[in-house]
Amino acid sequence: MNRYTQLTGKYIRGQKKRSILTIFGIILSVTLLTSVATIGMSYRDKVIRQTVQSFGDYHVSFNGMEGDAVANIQQQAAVQAAGVISREGYAVIQKTSEKERSENPFASAYRYLNVKGYDEEAMRMLQVQVEEGRLPQASDEIILSSWGLSSFATKPKLGDRVSLTLGIRKVASTGEIRPISGMGDFGWGVDEAFEGQTKREFTVVGFMKPASNQSWSSSFIYPAITFNDHKTIDKNRTYFVYVQMKSLDRIKDKTESILTSLHLQSTEQGSALELNRESTVKSVRVEYNNELLKLYGKSTYGSVNASTSLAFAAIVVIILLSTIAVIYNTFHISVLERMSQFGILRCIGATPAQIRKIVMREAVLLSVFGIPIGLLLGTLFMKALFYSISFLSLGFLNDMRMVVSPLVLLGAAALGFITVIFSATGPARQAASVTPLEAVKSTGTTKVEPVTSVKKSDWVKWIFGIEGQFARRNLQRNKRRFRITAFSMIISLVLLIVFSGLVDLLRQQASQSGIRYSYSLQYEGSSKQIDPTVFEEIVKLDAVKQAYPFSNEQVMAIIPKDKVNPTYYELMSDMFVVETEQGYRMSNNFLQSFGENGLDDLKPKLTSGAIDKEQMNRKNGVILIQKISMMTESGKRLILDQTHFQVGDEIQIRTMNGNGQGYQTVTVMGIADQGPLSTGYSESAVLGMVTTPEVMAKISGSDAYSRIFIQAKSDQPDDSILNYLQTLVQKDAGYNYMDRVSELLQAKNDAMTASIFFYGFIGVIILIAFLNIINTVSTNLILRTKEFAVLKAIGMTQRDVSKMILLEGLFYGLFSGISGILIGAALSYGIQFLYQNTLDTAWGIPWTSMGLALFGALFTTFLATMLPMRRLNRVPIVQALRAEE
Repeated sequence: MNRYTQLTGKYIRGQKKRSILTIFGIILSVTLLTSVATIGMSYRDKVIRQTVQSFGDYHVSFNGMEGDAVANIQQQAAVQAAGVISREGYAVIQKTSEKERSENPFASAYRYLNVKGYDEEAMRMLQVQVEEGRLPQASDEIILSSWGLSSFATKPKLGDRVSLTLGIRKVASTGEIRPISGMGDFGWGVDEAFEGQTKREFTVVGFMKPASNQSWSSSFIYPAITFNDHKTIDKNRTYFVYVQMKSLDRIKDKTESILTSLHLQSTEQGSALELNRESTVKSVRVEYNNELLKLYGKSTYGSVNASTSLAFAAIVVIILLSTIAVIYNTFHISVLERMSQFGILRCIGATPAQIRKIVMREAVLLSVFGIPIGLLLGTLFMKALFYSISFLSLGFLNDMRMVVSPLVLLGAAALGFITVIFSATGPARQAASVTPLEAVKSTGTTKVEPVTSVKKSDWVKWIFGIEGQFARRNLQRNKRRFRITAFSMIISLVLLIVFSGLVDLLRQQASQSGIRYSYSLQYEGSSKQIDPTVFEEIVKLDAVKQAYPFSNEQVMAIIPKDKVNPTYYELMSDMFVVETEQGYRMSNNFLQSFGENGLDDLKPKLTSGAIDKEQMNRKNGVILIQKISMMTESGKRLILDQTHFQVGDEIQIRTMNGNGQGYQTVTVMGIADQGPLSTGYSESAVLGMVTTPEVMAKISGSDAYSRIFIQAKSDQPDDSILNYLQTLVQKDAGYNYMDRVSELLQAKNDAMTASIFFYGFIGVIILIAFLNIINTVSTNLILRTKEFAVLKAIGMTQRDVSKMILLEGLFYGLFSGISGILIGAALSYGIQFLYQNTLDTAWGIPWTSMGLALFGALFTTFLATMLPMRRLNRVPIVQALRAEE
C-alpha cells in the first residue's frame, strides 16, 4: 500500500453492509430529487399545454393595428414570430323571423358568419381546434362553426362550395357603420342593418370545435376562418397581430418600446382573460397573455413573479436540506463508529489531511454507485406513477405525459453529488480532528456521558419498567447519535407536512371556478317563464340524472357595517358608497332558487348551519354564499369572504323588479362556500342567497322560472336530451339551450388529473420519508450490535433487550413526530405566506397531515426496530462482542 487513501476501496469491500446502507441513503436522496423535478416538469408541461389550448401560444397581442404598422411589428428585433388576422367581413346566413323576434325581443335581426382571415402563424398561436376536416390552406377555403350549421338554408358538408356575400353591419336608423371592437365582434343592436359588398366562394374543409369560453351571443353570430397569408397588407384596414417574443424578460418594456416606435398615443392595455371578449378600444388594445406568461415566471405583474420564485426557492431549499440530512446522518454515524480505526491510522503516522481524504474519497466512490441508481429509480418510479395515471384514467387523461428532461437528470446528479460532498465534509473534519489517544480510547464507539450523570426518570420507569429506563438513558447518554437520528426523521416528517400543504394550496388554485351541469335551457320569450310541463318532460327522460328549475332575482340588501369584511372593503370601497342608518345599501345581491334538488345538493357544501326546508319556509331562510375568488390590480389572487354573516343573522332585502313590496327580512340558516352547481368559488362580486321555491315566490311575487339546469347520467353527449331541446327551439324560438358536456368532461378530466397527480406526489414524499426513517433507525441499531451484546452478557434477557429497543424506537418516534409536526406546520405557513402575492387564502392548521405524520413516525420507527432486531437476536453474544460494528 503506497497511500493511506487506498484503504478506502478495501474498507468499502470489507464492510459491505455498512457501505450498502450508505449507498442506500444516497439513492434515496437522488431518487427524491429526480422524482420531484420530474413531477414538476410534467405538471408544468400539462399546465402550459392546457393554457396554450385555452388562451393561445402568444405573449402579447395588438388589436386594431393599422395596416402600415403591421410590417413594422413583424420586423422588430424583439419579435420572434407574429401572426396576423384580418376581418374579411360578415355574411348573413339566415334572417331572423318575425315570430322569433317577437318572442325574443333581444334577438339579432340576422344570423351572421363572422369571417376572419388567419395566416399560418395566427392559426398556430391561437390553437384553432378542428372537430372534423382540416385547417384552411388557401384563400378560397373555409372552416365553419359546428354549432351553427343548422342555421344555413342547406346544411354544409365537407367539400361543399358555399357562396357568401361579405359586407358590413350598420345602424339602420342612421346609416352609420356599426362600431365593432375586440377579438370576438359578437355583439349586435336591435336597430341593425346589413350592407353586402363582395361575393366570394369557399370550399368547406373543416368544422371548428365549440370554444370552451363560448358565449350566449354565439347563437346569432358564428365564427368562420379562411386562410390569408397577408403578404399584401391594406394600409386602410386594421388587423389583429399576435406576437411571440424572443425573450420574455421585461416584456412590458419591450411592448411599450414597440408602441413608441409606431408613434401610437392612444392605447389600452390589459390581460387576455377570454379571447373572444368584447372590449372598448380607444385606438389599439394591447393584451398580455398573462395566463401563459406567469407559468414562465414572466407575468407583467412583478409581485406574482417574485412570489412564485420565492416559494419555488423555498421548496428547493427544503428538498436539499432533506437530502443533506439523509446523507449526513449516514456518514456521521459511520465515522463515529470508526473512530478507533482512524485512531490506529493516526498512531502509525496518518495526518489529519489524509484522514479527511479517506472519508471524502469514500464519499466520491459511494456516489459513483448511488447516484446512477438513484436517477434510474427516480425515473422508473415516475414511469410507474404515470403508467398508473394512464391506466386509471380510462381514456380521460391521455394528455397527461411524463417529461424526462436531460437537464433534470444532470441537475439531480449534480445536486446529489454536491450534497454528498457537503454532507461528508463535516464528518471528515471531525474524524481528522480527533487525537490518536482519544480515538483509541473510544474503542470504536461514540463518546457517551457516564451513566451516573444521566438523570433518572421515575415516571418512565413506572410506566415502561426498567427497560424503559434503560431506553431513555441510552438516548440521553448518546446525545450526538440521538440528535443525528432524530434530525433525519424530523426532516422526513417536515417534508410530508410541507408538501401536503403545498398540494392543498395548488388544489385551491386549480379549483377556482367550474360547472356541474351538462345542459342549460333558457326561455327569453315575452313571458320569461318556462312552462312547468317542460320541466316534467325533461325529468322523465332516461338520460337525465337531475334537473334544477332555476329562478334568479336581483335584490337590494342592507349590509350592516360590522358585517362587511374589512379586507374586502379596502379592495372594493367604491361599492360601499350608499350609506343608511342600518349600514350599506348594496344592489349586487341575488336571491336564487334551484328547486328542491338544489338545496339537497347544497348540504355537503355547508360550512355552518343546516338545511331544514320547513324552517326556511317559516323564517324566510336563506343559505348564504359569501366567499369569492378575485384578482387584484397587482395580479394577486384572493379567496375571501365578502361579509361576516353568521347563522341566525337577519338581512333586510327588497326586489328591484318593482313588484311593490318593500324591504323584507330573511334569516341566514346556513353558510356555504360554493353554490349547488359550482365546483369552485364564485369569481363575481355577488352575494348569493339560495332559498326554497316557496320563499322565492313570497319575496319576488312570482313562482315562475326561466331556466333549467340539466345533469346527464353520462358525461358523453346524449341524443335524447339534445333532440328534445332542439324540438323545443323549433316549436318556440324563445327557447335556447347551451350544451356544456364537452366543458364538463374537460373539467372532470382536470379534476381527476389533479387528484391522481397530487396524491401521487404525496405518495412519493411518504415513500421517501418512510425509507429514510427505516434506513436511519436500522443503521443506528445495527451499528450498536456490540452494545446490545454487552447488555446480554451482564444479565439482560433477549426479551428485555427487545423491549428496550422497541421503547427506544417509541421515544424516537414521539420526539421526532412532535418536533416534525411543529416545524412542518410553521414552514407550511411560511410557504403559503410567500405565495400571498399569487394566491391569498386563509391558512388552516394541517391537522390531517400532522396526524398522519405523528402516526407514521410511530409506526415506521416500530417497523425500523423490528427489522434489525431479528438479525440482532440471531447473532451469538461472543461473536457480537468480537465484531467491529
